[in-house]
Amino acid sequence: MVLAQQLIALLSRTISDLYVPVSAGGAGSLWTGPWFRMVAEGVLVGSVVSMIGAIGPSVDAGRTTTVRALAPGDYEASQQLRVGRLALLGCVLLGVAGLLSWPGPIQGIPVLGYMATLCLLAGLACLAPLCVTRGRGHRRSIGSTAGLPGVMRTIAVEHASRNPGRNGVTVSAFMVGLAIMIGVLVMVRSFRHTVEVWVADTVLADVVVAPSLWLRGTEIGTVGRSLPQSWTSLLSSIPEVAAVDTYRDVRMTVNGYRVAVVSRDLRLHAQWSQYLVRHGDSSEQLNRAAEIGGLLVSEVLANRLGVQEGSILEIMTPNGVRPFPIVAVFYDYSTDGGKLLMDRALYQSLWHDELVTVFPVYLRERASLDRVRDRITEQLSSVTNGGLPPLVISNTELRKEILEIFDRTFLLTYVLEAIAVVIAMLGIVNTLITSVLERRREFATLRAIGGSSAQIQQLVLWEAIYLGAIGIVLGLIGGGLLSLLLIKVINRQSFGWTIQMILPIGSLVQAVALAVLATLVAGYFPARWAARQPVVEGLRDE
Repeated sequence: MVLAQQLIALLSRTISDLYVPVSAGGAGSLWTGPWFRMVAEGVLVGSVVSMIGAIGPSVDAGRTTTVRALAPGDYEASQQLRVGRLALLGCVLLGVAGLLSWPGPIQGIPVLGYMATLCLLAGLACLAPLCVTRGRGHRRSIGSTAGLPGVMRTIAVEHASRNPGRNGVTVSAFMVGLAIMIGVLVMVRSFRHTVEVWVADTVLADVVVAPSLWLRGTEIGTVGRSLPQSWTSLLSSIPEVAAVDTYRDVRMTVNGYRVAVVSRDLRLHAQWSQYLVRHGDSSEQLNRAAEIGGLLVSEVLANRLGVQEGSILEIMTPNGVRPFPIVAVFYDYSTDGGKLLMDRALYQSLWHDELVTVFPVYLRERASLDRVRDRITEQLSSVTNGGLPPLVISNTELRKEILEIFDRTFLLTYVLEAIAVVIAMLGIVNTLITSVLERRREFATLRAIGGSSAQIQQLVLWEAIYLGAIGIVLGLIGGGLLSLLLIKVINRQSFGWTIQMILPIGSLVQAVALAVLATLVAGYFPARWAARQPVVEGLRDE
């Protein structure tokens, strides 16, 4: 531990020195960029984690008696006694994970949810050695198929079961990689499905007229992302346009939280569109909010402020603090900071803001979308005075753009999942190569009494399949439980969103197929190498 502390201190001083600019030019240096800071912190964290992971094997190696180490049978028997205790610890950790999933967040951070995730994966990892040893009790059923293939499977399972420590670690690594892949996959697919349903039910305008930078990352509410209210009459003058809404979106601080304040014609919106309200009918709630000067708040904001339908929310306005009744709570996934909705007439009377963020345009029946878009572009080109033309986007294009942004956001997630599986696959390769090195004499003896290279290759490949099968089963269990934690606990505590959980059967089949392929690839190369070992050199091994 002293060595570990010294190494951490040395790395910290080295990183601090590298942060200092090389020259006094004032612009910084190559070593002060954010990329280097990220790499340096990654090296530091990786070094610390590696040293922590080496503590257990180091202590165990230091306590092992030399005579027992030279007698594998006695050593493995003593290791078997620990499998039951480890499995009991795993059950305890799974119970702790369930208990930690009940409390709420700590200062808005799902600390206990993260700890529940750690306990879940650690608990399943502790059960892996027990699952590996269970193969010895079922070796007859595994090898019950008549003929030599059944015998080869029995020998492979028997050998894998005799090494629960090493093989348990391999299975655990494979299980964790697959569980993370399945858990995140179910969470992302469920989130996408929820957003897709939300967009289909709430984004109902046929055409949206917006600033050219509306889909960019510019701050909402600024002049560059606003339009003049006078465009309302221009858009309404087009014969095929039935209604034009004025949607204003600005950022304000409400009770210490940065939220989106949206104003629009609530009566018009109640007639042509809807919000997914938590209770009641959308049109009734919108009309009622317009009549009494009330608010609709998003689910996220309601959870953060601790308010609900019928509560009173005080907001600082230019005329001072004013109380607003909350008419309804609605589901919204457009912002993680929360959103409140009020009638545009009420908003303008308090903030005196005449700007518009976007114009949702609703068309008459049998109106030509392309012809209306051309008329809108023609009408507005004459009032932009050579500036950037507004964005005129159809409903279908807007929905597609929203889902494409969602998919691009989570693209890196899929890459990280694949990397986790590849790393787990390398763990199987390493375990099998170690096994081959230890069993060179055994393989050589089998070859000497008539065994073929193909049979040796089958023996190692069956061992890989056995370990991979256990990892896949545990990974499916862990992935399912992890997805529940991500959706029901961590997501709700972090963002407050309600996500409709679905099981993407096709994607799950692909994930399992990838795991099976990784297992076969991981077992093929060590098996091929084992089959090519010289018989004479193997028999000479002491």
